Order: sequence, then C-alpha cells, then structure tokens
Amino acid sequence: MTHTDVVLSESGGVLVPSPDSVRVAAGDTVAFSVANGREGFAFFSPDAASVLSPRPSNPCPIAPGKAHFSFTSSQAGAYSAYFGYAASEAPDGFPGGHSEMLALEINASDAPPLGGPVDNVGTGHSG
Repeated sequence: MTHTDVVLSESGGVLVPSPDSVRVAAGDTVAFSVANGREGFAFFSPDAASVLSPRPSNPCPIAPGKAHFSFTSSQAGAYSAYFGYAASEAPDGFPGGHSEMLALEINASDAPPLGGPVDNVGTGHSG
C-alpha cells in the first residue's frame, strides 16, 4: 500500500498541486493539504469521487491540516481534481479520457492573465 501527500502551494493566487498526479490503486491512500495553512477546496470529477473513501462532497473542504482518502478501486476512469481557495472556484468541467491516474489539475480560469505583447499571427498586427 502506498501513501501520497499532495501539497497545494499558492502561485499567483492559484493552488498548484505537487505532485501533478497520483496512481489510483485500491488500498492506497492520499492526503491533501494547503502549504500556507489556509482552508482550500478540492473539486473531484464524478469518477474520482466514486473511488475515494470517504466519498468526498463537491466542493470538498481541505481544512487547515489534511484531508485523507483511500482508493477503493484500481480500475481506469476519468479521474481528475481541481483546487481553489473558495467553494465558488469550481471548474467549468473535467477532462475526459480514462487512466489509472488521478490528474491533479490547475484551475487556469482563476489564474491572472499573462502580461506581455500579443502577436496576432496572420493579421499583420500586434498588441
């Protein structure tokens, strides 16, 4: 049995998970925590929620400390999770595709826009 600690670190106001994925294997455990000690929230895809015990709510609070789960299956599925500081930061959707990995995603819709020049390729214009 394997245990994985997932630490969520803030970068530009976005929670970034480390590592970026966790193998889904029956009996293995995973724990989520926010590095700065603040409360965070996890948003699990339906397939991911179905193989975690205890079954998480959506959004799933990650209180100061850790949120612990165990996997109940080793079957491939559309497993993914996003993270945020607020329950209102739910993603618009989850990626498809089946895998034996729980993909730990970055909610790019909450990221601040990147600065710098814009190159409108093919238009002859920039900025």
